[in-house]
Amino acid sequence: MGISLCKGAGRRGRGAGGVLAIALLLIACHRETPRYNVLLVTLDTFRADRPAPTLEGVVFANADSPVPLTLPAHSSLLSGVLPPQHGLRNNGGGSFPADRDTLATVLARNGYRTGAFVSSFVLNHRFGLNRGFDVYDDEVQPDPTGAAASEEAERRGGATIDRALAWLRQSDTRPFFAWVHLYDAHAPYAPPEPYPQTYDGEVVYVDAQVARLLAAIDRKNTIVAIVGDHGEALGEHDELTHGLLLYEPTLHVPLIVAAPALQPRVVQQPVSTVDLAPTLAKLAGIQFGTADLLSAPTKDIYAETRYPAQFGWSALASMRRGDVKVIRAPKPEVYDLRSDPKETRNTIDAQRRAYNDALTKLDAIGAGTTATSPVDEETKRKLASLGYVAPGGGGGTSNRDPKDRTTAFKLFEHATWSLNAGLALDAVQILGPLVRDDPQNAPFREKLAQAYKALHQTNEAIALYRQAVALAPQSADAWYNLATALQESGAAREAAIALSEAEKRDPKRPELHNVKGVALIESGDAAGAEREFRAAIDADPRSARAYNNLGNALRAQNRFDDAAGAYRQAIALAPLYPDPRNGLGVILVQQSRAKDALPYFDEALRIAPDFYEATLNRAIALLETGDAAGAKRELTALLARMPRNPSTTRVRTDAEALLARAFR
Repeated sequence: MGISLCKGAGRRGRGAGGVLAIALLLIACHRETPRYNVLLVTLDTFRADRPAPTLEGVVFANADSPVPLTLPAHSSLLSGVLPPQHGLRNNGGGSFPADRDTLATVLARNGYRTGAFVSSFVLNHRFGLNRGFDVYDDEVQPDPTGAAASEEAERRGGATIDRALAWLRQSDTRPFFAWVHLYDAHAPYAPPEPYPQTYDGEVVYVDAQVARLLAAIDRKNTIVAIVGDHGEALGEHDELTHGLLLYEPTLHVPLIVAAPALQPRVVQQPVSTVDLAPTLAKLAGIQFGTADLLSAPTKDIYAETRYPAQFGWSALASMRRGDVKVIRAPKPEVYDLRSDPKETRNTIDAQRRAYNDALTKLDAIGAGTTATSPVDEETKRKLASLGYVAPGGGGGTSNRDPKDRTTAFKLFEHATWSLNAGLALDAVQILGPLVRDDPQNAPFREKLAQAYKALHQTNEAIALYRQAVALAPQSADAWYNLATALQESGAAREAAIALSEAEKRDPKRPELHNVKGVALIESGDAAGAEREFRAAIDADPRSARAYNNLGNALRAQNRFDDAAGAYRQAIALAPLYPDPRNGLGVILVQQSRAKDALPYFDEALRIAPDFYEATLNRAIALLETGDAAGAKRELTALLARMPRNPSTTRVRTDAEALLARAFR
């Protein structure tokens, strides 16, 4: 896009009036602001001491993020306000407020076409950052079985860049605003070959992808910003990744701004990335806030992490002015970053006044923000009636400093990675002692429950989920996880109570419809279940689980063609999801095409060898084809290897009944 052409003012007579009109028209044209394109590239988990992608522009050598977590950091990057003002303080919960502007909403109102291309589920549209974007490409498929942490679902940067380039090539005369988010540098570090399987290997891969993007745009007519959302500790201060502490390795990020009118230079003054969105808007000739990195940056640089509070530890906040940085914590800290950039010498005793001044500013920033609501009386009654008791007394543990918990947190991270890799037993062995030693920690219990659930030890999982709910009754995740575990165990009444509590806290959660639908189909209301599954799809059109469940509901209504279509859509969304293949096989058996069904059961079992229901269905198909000996071998082997626990009771009962009936 270049400068817009001025249109004529219509026919006017000769003489002074006509001359004045022409003069005014020329002045208007001369003053018109060029409509520059705007490209924002956010590099997730990118340290400032690593080579940033090559971009000649204004380099901010001391830029800090306001929070070392992806969702709240991006919420501030796009809105120009701090986490206490926009309300997103952690990953995975809440939604950006509908009454607040972002760079996307402002530019869209001013005639820009807008597109976002994100690489992690943690920035899914459900969290509200899609407002203002014509296209919000967040096609990142989480594990439909729920076995892995959905927030960590990601797609490679190369695929995200491909989507962005296709959008940029579209024919459109409007200037564009494109936001491209690259998640690759986030743990675990696994770039494609031949890049080294390390953090630095991810960094080099990201650099190559950004180079592809920059090569495809008209730099003479585009404002470009490259910025990290937060950094990565890599073991400094005994922190492996990020989110727990507020030291510079996780706050200090690369920040480069290039525009046709900007001369390249290095800015040493400390700045906050929260000022980036207003700066980009101003460069584009549009008013959005008052801060400006280039002329009036924020002097008091705020940062926070509420993540430790989820573990029953203290939240942290920091304030930096110039080289002096204060961290508010149970064990307070003050650092001079000029003489001590590694933050190894706490000077709190000599800097007590600076610390107290910073506390006043921190209190002012937090004033007026919404505090956590107390547990309502209805919830208290439900907790009491269900016998949920918090281990260790539960409750407030805000005086526990997270820097004293780094060893436990590192073990928790290793357990999470083990669980996501399918090593549930390894996770149990790590998490068991953590739960024992920290009786007030809800996430430790939830993660151990998830590991037991993966091992089909449902009773152990439910007991831990109940404890987690008692410890964190305001957590929508805790209630939802309990509800799904109870539902799978057959405890329908208690599951419904837990589900209502989850819905109260997060009513827009698409998965709630899935759980409701499963309850309805198990009660015999297939039509009601269909409505819930379609609502889940409306809320999240890329939910493979919802499509699979819809297939089950349609199959229960003997609408086989529609059911097969839903199953195939689930497979298209999640090619390694075994359940819809099992569903397609069942349809074929019901249509007296058992021989055609066998390949579908085989595919499901190749993906998930312990998919006991698919094994049972395969035995039924063998029996239908006349292979009684094969069916008997299948059923006998299934009963021998299938563990005895609540999650396998129905399959075991059906297998025993079939074996007794068919081979009397």
